[in-house]
Amino acid sequence: MRKSLFPALEKFKAYLNTASIGLMPSTALESASRLLTDVLEFNGEVNSVDYMDEVVLKPLLNEAAKLMKVSPENVGLSIQTTEGLRRILLALEPKKGQNIVSLDTEFPTIPALLKSYAGRYNLELRIVKNRNGVHSLNDIEKVIDDSTFAVVLSSVNWVTGEKLNLRELSRIAHEHGAWLIVDAVQHLGAMRLFPEKEGVDALAAGGEKWLLSPDTGAGLIYASNELLESARPIAGLLNNEPPTGEWGPWWGLPEKDPWGELKPARGIKKIDFGGGPPYLVAAAFATSLKLIKEIGIENVERHNLRLADKLRDEAISAGLGVFAEGSPIVTVKTGLSHEEEERLYGKLTAEGISVSHRGVLGHYGIRASPHLYNTMEDVEAFLEALFRVIGAGN
Repeated sequence: MRKSLFPALEKFKAYLNTASIGLMPSTALESASRLLTDVLEFNGEVNSVDYMDEVVLKPLLNEAAKLMKVSPENVGLSIQTTEGLRRILLALEPKKGQNIVSLDTEFPTIPALLKSYAGRYNLELRIVKNRNGVHSLNDIEKVIDDSTFAVVLSSVNWVTGEKLNLRELSRIAHEHGAWLIVDAVQHLGAMRLFPEKEGVDALAAGGEKWLLSPDTGAGLIYASNELLESARPIAGLLNNEPPTGEWGPWWGLPEKDPWGELKPARGIKKIDFGGGPPYLVAAAFATSLKLIKEIGIENVERHNLRLADKLRDEAISAGLGVFAEGSPIVTVKTGLSHEEEERLYGKLTAEGISVSHRGVLGHYGIRASPHLYNTMEDVEAFLEALFRVIGAGN
């Protein structure tokens, strides 16, 4: 699928490492270059947030809204995943004595955020333990009660590829009056994720992986109307409605009182940056989202899961193990020690096979993660090298 748009593929025999970092399409360079040229040459009102929002930010948010099938007013630009999750959490005010539920195998971002957040608000952290690397809904449900403030977790696990049932999690959380807040960085762009349909209250996803915008700081946040209604963020100026319809005419008003009351903005702007957003990030990011839209997220998901199923089936047939199914992340358990597996990983890398070696809480393996620019030939090249290197080591 559109391999010619990804010049980085030429550097690898097989690039199967999107769960680590996705590849950027060449169209992003064109879009970013156009914006930089406009700024350098002062083409258009590049000094006006009204103009830049309309020309640069709005197209991105429209693409993001289409990807998630939500209103653009519920979608915002973030700086990767962490800033988005932090912005969502800090806009909410839990009560003393409430608890937050998460999972023990989370990417370290979530523990770092939640430990700090729980300490600030004197919340109890309830961490659900895995069983052989995965989690059951029953185990999660057991720790959620009427004192639960939020369930905060990844919809697809970074090590095991476990894909959670968000609709059921939402039902359980909402029955107890809790928010469901999702780290979707290993999900959004790889498979369908429609937060309103799934009952997700808020999510954040960095653009550096499946959304094809690495090393730009790109990311997306979504928040439901219900969560936005409850949000009490520390607002910046642009979290408010322009008093004169647009910000430009307001700057020159002599009667303006900087300490006067402003009307809070509607939608996601309520918890947005509050100042001018990173337009260059938005310009590059929009092209990646357009590419996913042109292919169709349903087609992307079908393609990714077909390649992932091939990986799982062949690994199992060869007597190796895998953790879970249902996502494009396939972590192969070779049965080797971690040190032996690290050497195996090094040999694959030397052959031009880009995958990852990942582990958490005693679980580890070789992680492959195919995306829209991969083919079955890439999968077969990885499997051939994996089985050959393992065999040579026995």
